[in-house]
Amino acid sequence: MLKSDLTAIIPMDLSQRPYDLIRKAQRLCKAAEHTGLKLIFGHNDRGTLADSILKTVVRRYACATLVSDKFYNGEVNTSLLRNKAFDRVSTDYLLLLDVDIWPDIQMFFKYQQKVFEGSRPFYFLPCLYLTPRGSKNLAGGKTSPKELAISFFGFSRKEFLHLASPSSITVMRSTDYLAVGCFDELYTGHGYEDFDFMMRLANHYHCLTPCAKILDNSTARSPLFTTGFRRALGRLCLQALLDKDFVYHLHHAKPKASKYYLARTDNYARFSKLHQPRESAVSESSTLLEDFLNLCRESNNNFHDYSALFENKPGHVDRYDTFKRRLRFLLNE
Repeated sequence: MLKSDLTAIIPMDLSQRPYDLIRKAQRLCKAAEHTGLKLIFGHNDRGTLADSILKTVVRRYACATLVSDKFYNGEVNTSLLRNKAFDRVSTDYLLLLDVDIWPDIQMFFKYQQKVFEGSRPFYFLPCLYLTPRGSKNLAGGKTSPKELAISFFGFSRKEFLHLASPSSITVMRSTDYLAVGCFDELYTGHGYEDFDFMMRLANHYHCLTPCAKILDNSTARSPLFTTGFRRALGRLCLQALLDKDFVYHLHHAKPKASKYYLARTDNYARFSKLHQPRESAVSESSTLLEDFLNLCRESNNNFHDYSALFENKPGHVDRYDTFKRRLRFLLNE
């Protein structure tokens, strides 16, 4: 199998933090150039100066394709942008990527190889969200993804906000994108379009354990304490957690009272309607703790080496790397 058989599709809408997104898109292009990884950006062109700059930047790189048009007005529609990008995919393997993810090309190819070998039909990769300090150190070459993983399991917290497991970063076969019906373009703004796609992909391969409370929308700091659909999907990430394989989300400012984020309520309503659970009498544990401990035993791994995963203290205040940021978090600003 050639490495050039993998394409990453990345949605781009510059209505928020445009120059941050452009810098990160350029970083992805630089990292992918000459590696064989293809990039396709689905870009909603709003006709701004930033949109023009993005088009100029991306077109410098042979590894990158920009599918750009004025696809819509108003709220961001990442589902539509992913689908537009996918229309140009010609490889057998696909990576669902976000522009804020650090370009660990070696990790992407590692999981493409696993899918190719038949280990699993797809992978959802755990994602560590970095603080400004962690992002600066990684981007500045002061640390590496491998060193960050060591720091995380060593209980260093100044580099990390939280761990998402699963995240929407997915390595899969391109044919499965069509088989599950692509992304649902009726989701707009932020949230749940990725969970919706992941649920359909997992159900396509009958990978989800029956769960009576699949629509439980509760969150937890530790991925081993998640419930509902996050637990059902998170169970598929346990091997990656055991292998300490992560992707890293570079920090960015979160807009205040943005309609993009306020859309989560409506999006969850759509998600819950589409994924109404069937009756299930299957006995299940309330967390993924037992599953992970069993996996440790089966693979002869010492669960003490993964103690950081068992921390479930609520909030992120101890992970903010300056007093000012901690204070703003406490004041909910």
